Amino acid sequence: MQKNIPNYFIENQSIKEKTYYKMGGIARYFSTPSNLYEIQETILWCHSQQLPCSILGSGSNSVYSDENFSGVILSLEKLNHWFWETDEYLFVEGGVTNTEIAEICLVANRAGASWMFRMPGQVGASVRMNARCYGGEISQIVKNVITIDQYGYIKFYTVEEIFQGYKLTTLMNKPEIVVGVRLYFPNKSAAEKLLKHMYDCEEDRHRKKHFYLPSCGSTFKNNYSVGKPSGQIFDELGLKGLKVGAAEVSQYHANFVWNMGSAKTNDMLELTAIMRNKAKKELQAVLELEVQPVGLFQKEMYQKCGMEKLGPSYEDANGKKWVGLFYYPNNFVTKLFYSNNEFPKILYEAPFFEYFQTPFAGRPDVFVSICQLISFEAAKRNPNKPFLQWKTFTIDNPNKIFSIPAPEKYQKKNHKFIDELWKYSVSEIFFAHPEKPKTSYLEFEITPNGEWIALEFDGIRKRSAQNTKPNEKLWDSLIINEMCIHFHNDKDLRYVFGMSFTYNNLKKVISDQQNYIYFQCALSLGYAKYYLSPAWKQEKNLHFKNMKKIKDENLKADFHQPAKFWKVKLF
Repeated sequence: MQKNIPNYFIENQSIKEKTYYKMGGIARYFSTPSNLYEIQETILWCHSQQLPCSILGSGSNSVYSDENFSGVILSLEKLNHWFWETDEYLFVEGGVTNTEIAEICLVANRAGASWMFRMPGQVGASVRMNARCYGGEISQIVKNVITIDQYGYIKFYTVEEIFQGYKLTTLMNKPEIVVGVRLYFPNKSAAEKLLKHMYDCEEDRHRKKHFYLPSCGSTFKNNYSVGKPSGQIFDELGLKGLKVGAAEVSQYHANFVWNMGSAKTNDMLELTAIMRNKAKKELQAVLELEVQPVGLFQKEMYQKCGMEKLGPSYEDANGKKWVGLFYYPNNFVTKLFYSNNEFPKILYEAPFFEYFQTPFAGRPDVFVSICQLISFEAAKRNPNKPFLQWKTFTIDNPNKIFSIPAPEKYQKKNHKFIDELWKYSVSEIFFAHPEKPKTSYLEFEITPNGEWIALEFDGIRKRSAQNTKPNEKLWDSLIINEMCIHFHNDKDLRYVFGMSFTYNNLKKVISDQQNYIYFQCALSLGYAKYYLSPAWKQEKNLHFKNMKKIKDENLKADFHQPAKFWKVKLF
């Protein structure tokens, strides 16, 4: 019996109720997280319970096995938050639908997303497969992508690191969830023009009967070496109307396979196997599935449909194949991952987001990374050796971003350790103990010029007895890295500053038994500009009737919320 089931889990959920195709068995657990923390909790719960896990967006491009799913399906249906960072930059969570993005841009008179209108699916899956249609391609509008991997670590990518070509990305064979996307829309357009294109796209889909019956759209990718689209190939082979059970090749588009009402997943896959074999046998056209099978399948079906092209597979004790999984319990692989002795390791790298996620409040080109320099065991053996390294970096002029420097009086005295440094422009990091975050946490602040402060807390904003007055001598082994300039990937100029911590610096907040630590990065830039990484969703104080009071309350950014900090396991 599984223990400590999160309260956003649903047990014994019918999969056919959650997917476009209306097919599939029963999911033992169906997780509906609404933020990054609950996604991470779901992943780590799967680890602890040794259960397989798959990811479900809107189910517009996946077909689940008829066999019951004996693990956890992690749904992104509640990861649907979005906001304009600036006039041109739109941040969306991975569960925002493609149609919603087109509509958001329509309201803002921004060109670049009208082709996404009525395109089934969510942006996370669209990024993963580099979706395209009606002259648009998702790679054309993406700037940055944030993912969570199968071990619960956040990763950050630029557009160049993701997209490789036609329906091809580096994420397609990586067990990572697209949880956030920063989209870029530099051009304005009249609403009438955008709306016309949106309606043209919708009308074309209706004309081709895209929504006539349940399907996942194109069943196979186009193989451009053949010289013609897959739909045309199947049309020329006379496959329109071909049936297996209640699954049928569409009479309108030969690359669509419809569920006529009571089709099983096995019906649909048997039909696709016939289509694939006929194209190969008669036209020497080797076609790959575009729709993603997920779950447990007979080995014969796995081979007939060419599922080996769709990513890693795992064989169970009965010789059946697990495919389309995000995580599969394999103690050997997990132990290998955590015992890997190659250091340094990046534990976290991501941008900052405005604290309140206020529309058009701006976005600083500032990023943060946390790197583990030596193993956890080595750090305990050498407690004064650099262990974790925290870097803040920007590709912009740091004097422009960190615009309130510490007063010159400190510089004249060569005084770098400054209490209440938060009054100036600083980068901050908090570390908290996973088992007692509210009574044991640390705060470090630093400016690009190397002014810094370190504080220890025994309660929320309650300084420990030895830190009532900040004491620089308590942090002798801490290394301050003042701003330096270097190039990333030999091309991107970066201004970098930060700190390196020893085990002795952090032992108060490290869980020795589980090797976990909580952290939170923040920026306090002055002029009521506050930023977080990773970001929280801020809840409004809805009980206030006075709107001015709501505004005043929300202007008080509070970084001292250790229960919300991010969790990482140390290697």
